[in-house]
Amino acid sequence: MRLFIILATILSLNLLPVYAEEETEVEDPIEIVFSEIYEAWNKHDSEKLFAFYSKDFITGDGIVKKDYRELTESLWAAYPDIQIENQKRTIRSQDQYATISGIDFFYGESKDENLDLGKKGVLNAISQGQIFLQKVGKDWKIVSDKIQFELVTVYYGNAKEYLDNHQIYFSSPEQVKANEQYSGTLYFILPENIKATASINRETIEKPSEIPPEESFQVVNDHKLERLFAANDTNNNELVSATIILSKGIIEPRLDGVLYISKRVNVAPAIQPSESLNIVDSPFARPKEEAKENSDS
Repeated sequence: MRLFIILATILSLNLLPVYAEEETEVEDPIEIVFSEIYEAWNKHDSEKLFAFYSKDFITGDGIVKKDYRELTESLWAAYPDIQIENQKRTIRSQDQYATISGIDFFYGESKDENLDLGKKGVLNAISQGQIFLQKVGKDWKIVSDKIQFELVTVYYGNAKEYLDNHQIYFSSPEQVKANEQYSGTLYFILPENIKATASINRETIEKPSEIPPEESFQVVNDHKLERLFAANDTNNNELVSATIILSKGIIEPRLDGVLYISKRVNVAPAIQPSESLNIVDSPFARPKEEAKENSDS
């Protein structure tokens, strides 16, 4: 499951009649189109939404426009009522370039039920980052994006109760260096009659494979489950995810809830040390004395 910031903007003019005597507040054209983009996303209007994307669009994770569109449409199909809200938006523009920063919140209910629980999944997600735009002719087009933070949770049954009460907590770093070791860790403070079976996995963020990663579930006998990973060296960011199955009852346990948590881990590429550095060890302008001596000679 992947979620990405989906924003855009376009430049337009609001012309006032020459005879107007009162000042009229002109609404920011970027904000106008920004609203149109969110309206298209929330209506799941793929044609209108992706008309704002450059044909050469590529995400900060290296996913091209065609695959990014497929991911978005797959998300809409899996969560037919999913909506997006934006907060703390800032806009910077200069000449033919613009950057929009913000935080997006996603929420929706799954199309399918968990067969064992007979309940649909509820998705909540947060994503923070930027999109980058460039003016192409008269229009502004999204050319790329960059995500700093992303957290996705999907819960079935009573799993949300344990998450909201901080009885389940999932930890992983937001950024690591290439080849650096890090861990994904689950912490549990559950009642005695609640048992957890869990799995922690990692995958690189790229065009998704049709083959899902293998999951190895473990019964949690302690208050902690941890798995170590070595960050890749292929310049791919990563997703670390945990799946938790909760059972209630001691004598005859029954399924009480299922919880899925996914967090982004940004991987800083390894940089080889330079053999030499270009260091300015003298001033650009010559001292007056040196300049005078040269002129006299």
